[in-house]
Amino acid sequence: MGYDRGKQLFSSPHRLELLRALRSEPADTKGLTDELSVSRVTVQRHVNCCSTLGWVRKREGRYELTPVGTHVCKAATTFLDRLSVLEDHEEVVRTLAAVDDSFDPLFLADATISVAEPNDPHEPIIHYRDAMTETETASVRGIMPVFSELFVEIHREHVEAGIETEVIVSRSALETAPPPSDDIPASIFTLYVLEESLEVGLTLTDETALVGVHDDRTFVACIESTDPAFREWCTDLYERYRERATRVSFEATTDAENR
Repeated sequence: MGYDRGKQLFSSPHRLELLRALRSEPADTKGLTDELSVSRVTVQRHVNCCSTLGWVRKREGRYELTPVGTHVCKAATTFLDRLSVLEDHEEVVRTLAAVDDSFDPLFLADATISVAEPNDPHEPIIHYRDAMTETETASVRGIMPVFSELFVEIHREHVEAGIETEVIVSRSALETAPPPSDDIPASIFTLYVLEESLEVGLTLTDETALVGVHDDRTFVACIESTDPAFREWCTDLYERYRERATRVSFEATTDAENR
């Protein structure tokens, strides 16, 4: 039954456009004709079909969505939005879904995404640097899957500015990093090491979440969003990694470097 309703809804692009128009506000036939830029006959045909399906009703000379019609419109719009994100960002979604199969492509609907291209391979790095340089935040939490001088430089500036910083690194990233400076205040900088590989990089500020996608140790995509649902997903992912990580002291890090 759901498939049949879907066929009836998507048999013409004008049908969903009509539902969307009525979701914004009730309208008469002329208003719908102007809004959809189609003929009056076309509007009437789709109105009649949607009325028969129980999605549209007429009150006081204007058409409006029924409660069921509102749900149909919302479900169809969400479905198409999700497909659109999958089409535009398939590789990014594939990577994040591999990290957590609960990842919803719609998390990316309002995100700013930079992807490395052959003619601009550094765009994700520039995006991350600019976002973190411009941020105003009291705290930063991050995941560093591979050692990055840029990442260290940016977050060193945050620590020196008094921003409370917490970073999770993979064991391999820690072993390839230079020893930390002695002047880093341990009171505002906390380091965790994870004895497993990390598939993505992640940074959480007070308002923004950034995710870095890596391919063969190369930063290939940067995702930035303030969307609450995306931030919640990122926060949950970060906390799960931190639960499995071990806090390390600067002394332990330095000793590891000297061995």
